Amino acid sequence: MSRRGHVGHRVRRKSTHAWALCGLLLAETAAACPATAATLTVFCSSSGTELSLCHHAVQSWMEKTGHEVRVIALPSDWGTVLPLYRQLLSAHHPVADVLILDSTWVGALAPLLMDIPPTDDDAATLPPPFQVEGRHVALPWYRDIGLLFYRRDLLERYHLPVPTHWNDLERTATLIQNAEYQRGHPVWGYVWQGRTSESLVCNALEWDGAENPVGTDGTVRTSLPGLQRALERAAHWIGTVSPPGVLNYDEENARGIFQSGHAVFMRNWVYAWTLANSPDSPVSGKIGVAPLPHDAQNAPSGIDGTVYLGIPRNTAHPAEALSLLHYLTSETAERNQALAGGYIPARTSLLDDPEIRSAIPILNTIRPALASLGLRPVAQTGIDYPRVSWIMANQFKDALRSTHPAWQTLTSLVSSLKQLAMLGQWTLSNSTIERHAP
Repeated sequence: MSRRGHVGHRVRRKSTHAWALCGLLLAETAAACPATAATLTVFCSSSGTELSLCHHAVQSWMEKTGHEVRVIALPSDWGTVLPLYRQLLSAHHPVADVLILDSTWVGALAPLLMDIPPTDDDAATLPPPFQVEGRHVALPWYRDIGLLFYRRDLLERYHLPVPTHWNDLERTATLIQNAEYQRGHPVWGYVWQGRTSESLVCNALEWDGAENPVGTDGTVRTSLPGLQRALERAAHWIGTVSPPGVLNYDEENARGIFQSGHAVFMRNWVYAWTLANSPDSPVSGKIGVAPLPHDAQNAPSGIDGTVYLGIPRNTAHPAEALSLLHYLTSETAERNQALAGGYIPARTSLLDDPEIRSAIPILNTIRPALASLGLRPVAQTGIDYPRVSWIMANQFKDALRSTHPAWQTLTSLVSSLKQLAMLGQWTLSNSTIERHAP
């Protein structure tokens, strides 16, 4: 979710709702404990479909176990959830028992999350349980990935293939954009997410999937020539094949342009497929989806947007919460999510289920992308990832606006990350969990 830097189904609202919810829950819990100790609390997305599926799965578990569960919808502004979680999970009184977790939050919240005992079932999911310093702290709930959406009808009109390299995309977008303008139907070639946010981090790392500024061991790379070329190329798109306003776009802004029929290509998450093919969509039935393009030397690599579930360390019901967590991530629950909501299962066996393949027709097309995921440096930077993401987003934005040359912004990026790595001891194996425990 900020898959999910991505916002997916989420609409931004003011953060005051988050703090109001926080205060209400803290006050309610403090006043009611221990009278409500037998009732579990689950935090789920406020998205209509996702919230409905969460209610359905929780209801099934309650019927099986006899326990009570209340479902709390999170604020729709996903950017306010991490600080909200930090406050709730650090509270003296337990407030929640199971949490929905964007993959970018897990490292930052790991000190506040309960250890999940490994099981034989862990090998059945991809990605596997999220580990921080050897601890399993979250289980995958469903998967997501950055994808290329395209106007199939326009590619067919001009007898052009789906581009598989970024330079091909630029050429194809330019050709169709110019041709459609001559026909009196102006369109933009490519829309994506350029707002200074997690979404921009995802886009930039997808432009050159081989050069994540932070290595898997936490080491900061000092030379990033591929990423430099990628940023220079993307800067050239702005005002040519991409609207000047793309630097302020999030997922929904990009989807609005594409779904209204005013763009040839779009980078977005899986959720956009269903919406773009809804009955009231001007491009319904006219679009296709494919893995994102790549450079000649790299494989396609959409950023992983897996959504996880975890348990707070201060839960009052660890055994019951673990039981509920395992049910929510079970084959039964994931299968229902896929059939009813089009969510990609984390359980690999379900990817070949005939009913699920019928319910998610793009699954066959995106399977190569699911096998070649790009990862943000979440696990290796731990509690520092929000700061890492903020630094990367701002430096990438400077390069795209041509405020400074790409090489200069990347030099500044490397310097900032090295300082943060030294303070955070990313490359050391000593435990940071105990130092940050509530």
